[in-house]
Amino acid sequence: MRDEPLDEADEEADEEPTRPRAAINPWPLLAVLVVAILSWFGYQAWHLQREHRSLVQIRASSEAPLDQARKRRAQLESIMRRTFELAQKGNPGATLILQELARRGVTINPAPPGTPPGTPAPSAPAPAAPAPPK
Repeated sequence: MRDEPLDEADEEADEEPTRPRAAINPWPLLAVLVVAILSWFGYQAWHLQREHRSLVQIRASSEAPLDQARKRRAQLESIMRRTFELAQKGNPGATLILQELARRGVTINPAPPGTPPGTPAPSAPAPAAPAPPK
């Protein structure tokens, strides 16, 4: 019998009075969230600025080769235009060159650069029959 009262006393001792929980203050959590978001935006801005600088540098380094390519293209178009004019005047060598270029799929724009697209270009020479061997 002695054991029974002790068990009841132990059960009563285990039960502690429940205290109401203190309300959680949201401001520290909100401050951490704001700092995290601002840090993320700052990192993204820094990274985008770094990428922009590298792209500007790449573009600046590729300007010289592009200018050289434009000059070479202008020279080639000038030569092709003069060859076309010679072929229209009846030069057999120029006509042969134009025929070979056409066979290989190269098209020649006989209008000089800067000519409006609606301006008609001179007509292409008729392909001449190859001369019979002598």
